[in-house]
Formats: sequence, structure tokens, C-alpha cells
Amino acid sequence: MLSPAKQARTDFCASQAKTTLMETSAGQQTILVTGAAGLLGSRVVPLLSHNVPDCRLIAVSRRESYVSHDPRVEVIYGDLRDEQLWTGLPDNITKVIHLAAMIPWRQEQKSQASVVQDNLQPITNLIEYSQRWPKLQQVIYSSSISVYEQTNELLNEQSPTRPDSLYGVAKLRGEDLLHCLNVKGVAIVSLRFSSLYARGQYEGTVLPIMVRRAQQGQDILIFGDGMRTQDFLHCEDAANAVLLTLKSTTRGIYNIGSGTSTTMTELAEKISSVFSDGKAKIVYQPERADGNAGIRLDVSKARDELNYQPQISLECGLRKLKQEMES
Repeated sequence: MLSPAKQARTDFCASQAKTTLMETSAGQQTILVTGAAGLLGSRVVPLLSHNVPDCRLIAVSRRESYVSHDPRVEVIYGDLRDEQLWTGLPDNITKVIHLAAMIPWRQEQKSQASVVQDNLQPITNLIEYSQRWPKLQQVIYSSSISVYEQTNELLNEQSPTRPDSLYGVAKLRGEDLLHCLNVKGVAIVSLRFSSLYARGQYEGTVLPIMVRRAQQGQDILIFGDGMRTQDFLHCEDAANAVLLTLKSTTRGIYNIGSGTSTTMTELAEKISSVFSDGKAKIVYQPERADGNAGIRLDVSKARDELNYQPQISLECGLRKLKQEMES
């Protein structure tokens, strides 16, 4: 539950959003974006504001530090697990972009049952309260490639889904739950994102760890033979995929990545070049017990059906990241 101060602010913002949005024209789109202050959401909201001029945006954030200076964006602060937040939303919502997620970054969090509950409760609330939104047309769900079974094979949307983590299970169940809205004619699109990166990402994953070590003049450590692969996608390309989906009439599941598999050795070499002018040495360490072969992702379905074309190569993305960090 929210504190009294936060609840009062949430109620005020929700009331303000409802009043403003009810004044919009009957044909205007009303788009709800959850997780607006997150790594992806903070790129999606301004992108929509600039590229979908005939809409009104409601941005939901748990962070009270999140502020939008765009008068077309109505910000609501609150917890999506709290039903009171949903009751304060207007009933003329036409599209939902559900980006909010509770990601268990720390090892001790990964096996906690709350990982599933915290990710699925907002979805069950969405399904319940969307029954009051007669104009709802589309829900775009931020899923993850963690739903797939670990394999050396190229992953397409028909590949086996046998997640080996509670987070992966929660994402897959979220996809399944949302499909019940299909019977009401709502187009459900699940975007299975690969490894997103940009300024502001969690510091405990492989890319920011390597960046930090290169910046500090330390060796870049690689566990195993360096051949494990990931598909790194810059958040600006991911946000553009959301925009393309919003403008489409499609439904279903799409892999969203760069389509390029990068080995840990290749990643370390690029980071050393960009962040230390090649001075940071690459040092190989014994393979960890939880090591895996990585992934190779097929994004051809999104390319063919959404006209999705990632524009930012890993090296360009790293240089963009360096510029942002230095600004």
C-alpha cells in the first residue's frame, strides 16, 4: 500500500488525468504506458509524444522523481499492484503499453515467489479493470527472451518456451493471461526483448560491469572461453519497435533484438576500444557453474511484419553510451 502522502498525490494525479482526458475528442487515442520511468519506458514516452501527435498519453510511474515536461503527458504515481491506482484511470483508454516489470537482479531475489506475484498482479489488474474500457483496441506487452528454453539453436517465435527462472515463468504466464482479452477483440502483442542496454541500466549485468572496469583501468574479466553469446539491443531501437507495433494492426509474438549474436570476447574488445582506447586488457577466468551457451535470436518476423529495422550497432551504441555518461 502507498503512504498517505503518496496516495494523496496518486489520487490527485489520477483525478487530473481523468478530467483532462475526458475532454478529448471521441476519435482521439488515449494511450496508457506503465513503467514510464524505467529503462525502456523513459525512451518510449517521449518517442510517442513526438510521433503520435493525435494522442493523449498517461504515464504511470512508481518513481516520484519522474517528471514529464510535455503537457500532453499525464503522469500518475503509484504501484500497479494497488487496485486503487486502476480505479482512478479514465474509461476511454484505447491502447496499453505495459512495460513495467519487477526484475530480480540480485541472486537472492531470483528464487523468491514474489518474483511471479509482483509481475503478474499488475496484469491481472489490467485484465480486470480493462473490462471498463469499451474502446480498448490493443495491449503491447514487454516480454523477454528469458521465456525460451536454453539452446544453441536459433530462436524464433516457435522455439520451445521452457524458462529456467521464475522471472521467465512470470513473463510467459503474463503472455498467456493477456490472451484472454482476444475474445473481446483486443489485439495482444507480446514483444520478447533481448538484452537491452543504455544509460541508466542496472549496473550488475555484464555490459555495464565491463564498461566500469574499462573506465577504471582494470582488466575486463571473461568467464570461460569467451564464446558465450548475447543479443544486445540499444533501448532506442527497442522503443522504436514499440512505436511500430503501436501503429500496426498486428497481434501475436515477436522477437525484438539486434539479430546479431555477440560473443563475450567481442563485447570486451569493443568496450575496451570505446572506453579505454584499447588499453583495458581482457583476462579469461574459469567458467562459472551457472554458465550457459548464450542465445542466437531470429528477428525476421518483426522485420517482415512490423518493418522493424534496428539502426544502432553495438559499437555505435557503446559510443552513444559513453557520450551520455560524459555529459
